[in-house]
Amino acid sequence: MRHNLQFLMVLFLTLFISVAIFAQADSEEGNVEWNHGILFWKSLDGNFSGRFDGRGFLNGAYFFEGDNQLSNGTHLRKARLAIKMKLWKNWKTEWDMDIAEGVVEVKDMYLSFNGFENSHIKFGHFKIPFGLEILTSSRYIVFSERAYNALAFKMGRRMAAEYSRWGNNWNVRAALFGQTFDTKKNKTIDETGGGFAARFAYAPIINDDMILHFGTSAVWERPDDNNWIVDYKSEPETKIGDVEILDTDLIKNTNYTYRLGFEGALVWNAFHLQGEYQMLNVYRFNNLPNPKFNGGYVYLTYTLTGESRKWDKYQGEFGQLIPNNSKCGALELALRYSNLNLSDTEAMVLGGRANNYTIGLNWYPNPNIVAQLDYTMVKNSVNATGNGFTGGDSFSYVQFMTKFFF
Repeated sequence: MRHNLQFLMVLFLTLFISVAIFAQADSEEGNVEWNHGILFWKSLDGNFSGRFDGRGFLNGAYFFEGDNQLSNGTHLRKARLAIKMKLWKNWKTEWDMDIAEGVVEVKDMYLSFNGFENSHIKFGHFKIPFGLEILTSSRYIVFSERAYNALAFKMGRRMAAEYSRWGNNWNVRAALFGQTFDTKKNKTIDETGGGFAARFAYAPIINDDMILHFGTSAVWERPDDNNWIVDYKSEPETKIGDVEILDTDLIKNTNYTYRLGFEGALVWNAFHLQGEYQMLNVYRFNNLPNPKFNGGYVYLTYTLTGESRKWDKYQGEFGQLIPNNSKCGALELALRYSNLNLSDTEAMVLGGRANNYTIGLNWYPNPNIVAQLDYTMVKNSVNATGNGFTGGDSFSYVQFMTKFFF
């Protein structure tokens, strides 16, 4: 592991030096420029371009009342290093790794062909199209952590082939996917996992004062191997302590699962209202009962300094909040209610339920730094006993996240 980290450090140091030399050179072949705090380099003929994507997230939390084993602490939440390139005009690639906690983890690793009008074909390891907040970059999300449904029902990154097409106010994506990258090349259990996913996003109103967004997505998936087992769980919207209080435990004899999600958002000047509802059904063999779970959130933000997020037609999502004032940056207030239900009494699965209430304050001093401070109240049901947690316990915590990226 130590050698892996050293290799990554040397590789990116070499790349940074190369770009710096290129930036200083009086070359007729290309140029380097900054755009909203991001360093781009490109050839004059437009056939080649590239950029770095580095992220460092520092996280911490302090827990108040409650009969629980959650402990106060700090955490290196993310330490990402990525290169994004355009090659020979119509091809794009991404190479993305995370080294938080000293563990090298593959993130995005794909090749895409963009030679078609308003569309692309992508192959490799990347996020499966499901949900608005799940797909939104961690650099841009409003709160320190995503809501319950995104933590429990996320698809994550998989080996997949995707076709995406977009217009000025719509975006559609469809993917055929397998499993996540596996460090073991020799298998003792057959890989049967995989499935199909699709998402459609539509913004019927886009102007300087208002954006109206709707979307829906669905996923059909088989379990990862022929043990036919699935498990769904979630932390209380903080990774500090890494305690997954809500947990279905192992659901055996699973034939396939089906996810369905609905999303909506309204941006009106400095206000941003957004919500999602997602459900997940598990279908099992041998006439066993089929558990059904659900979760969602709704949040409202108000930017005290007047900025708002723009709609990105290439992703069907909302982009980065860019501060207008270069001296004091942007200030944002946020309120969120989130819910997750991992219990189905008829199917005899009691993973617990929870409701969270969060108030947040975000400061964007410039396009490359975000400081987030959240206060969250957690209300758990009696069946929220994951990791040996005491069921029915309620508590609150203060959480901060400092993000810097380039």
